[in-house]
Amino acid sequence: MRIIIFLLTFAPSAWSALQVHTNFPGGAMELRKLEPSTQTITFAPANFRNRGWACWWHFKLTGVDTNRPVTLRLQSKSSFGRPGRAMFSYDGRTWKHTRPQKNFVYVHRSLHDTIHFAWGPPFQLADSRQLVDWAAKQNAGGEAFELCRSNEKRSVPALRWNPGKARRGAWIQARQHAWESGSSWVCRGFVEWLCSGDQLAVRLRTTTRLVVVPIMDADNVERGAGGKNQLPHDHNRDWSAKPVWAEVAAAQKGIRTLNDAGAFDLFIDLHNPAPGDHVPFFFAPPKTHLPPVRTKNQQRFHELCLETLGREPLKFSERLRISGPGYHPLWRAISKNWVAENTADHAVALTLETAWNTPNSTQEGYLNYGRAFGRAVGRYLLGE
Repeated sequence: MRIIIFLLTFAPSAWSALQVHTNFPGGAMELRKLEPSTQTITFAPANFRNRGWACWWHFKLTGVDTNRPVTLRLQSKSSFGRPGRAMFSYDGRTWKHTRPQKNFVYVHRSLHDTIHFAWGPPFQLADSRQLVDWAAKQNAGGEAFELCRSNEKRSVPALRWNPGKARRGAWIQARQHAWESGSSWVCRGFVEWLCSGDQLAVRLRTTTRLVVVPIMDADNVERGAGGKNQLPHDHNRDWSAKPVWAEVAAAQKGIRTLNDAGAFDLFIDLHNPAPGDHVPFFFAPPKTHLPPVRTKNQQRFHELCLETLGREPLKFSERLRISGPGYHPLWRAISKNWVAENTADHAVALTLETAWNTPNSTQEGYLNYGRAFGRAVGRYLLGE
């Protein structure tokens, strides 16, 4: 017995190897304190100088003792970086919520010695490439293409459908703010629906010119920065005559091309809102940008979204919010406002804000929301 006690006393313990890793795309956090004896990690969202709000975090733990819980103590100045539930994953692909937190302390008993934790389900450029490549192979008419090279020379994946003689079109994009990962999952759900055997999806993709961009702020997504309010301004304040960001310039060119061809009817910019917004909603252009025909069309599309998205667990709001002169000094350079000002009067331009701080803000919740959104788009564009 003495020999056994001796061996137990001096044998290396599993928790002594506990380590934090962020050396992967989108990996980012500020480690404040690591306490291996209690498996407690005190941390803050990553703060990249001039790269926007410090609200995104994603890190991996190795050397976890599965016999005891892991405790995450989050210290974030921004409420946008403080989800009610953290996300965890054992393989970096399938993500689930932890239990609801108290005072931004997340406690989770890991089943494996390696585990990822994140603000929300990550969606990186590799995921975007995989999605567009998958869609292009589905025999559904989609073509993968490079929207542009980002300012840091990263390839920005995109999809397009260009059926012959199509006289209507839509542009769907996500992730102008890098931390809003849920928007890319909604976009993926839309693409999966569009490539499906649903007869509405088949009719839409064979009669409509469509462009889908799952990630707009490619550089900050890969860096793990927030992106929102970065300097000199973020992507969603860059829609001007001289955009700073390559993705915005490429999107403007593509939208103008559709509009000049008489095949532009709908623009949707996918986002995630403030933490207290628990029901998704639309941001609409101000009345100065809403001629009668656009007002009528916007109302009809909103009603269709209430019918389809309103049936989802995430729900949908009847209230339209406006981002006009009182919203931001650069309000004219917000994407949907630029689109409304620079395309045909009948074209609808909206921002869809999908709630991220709810029990249903999961991979599957976002994917289902994207599919429901697709049905609303299809019904609107096909006149149903």
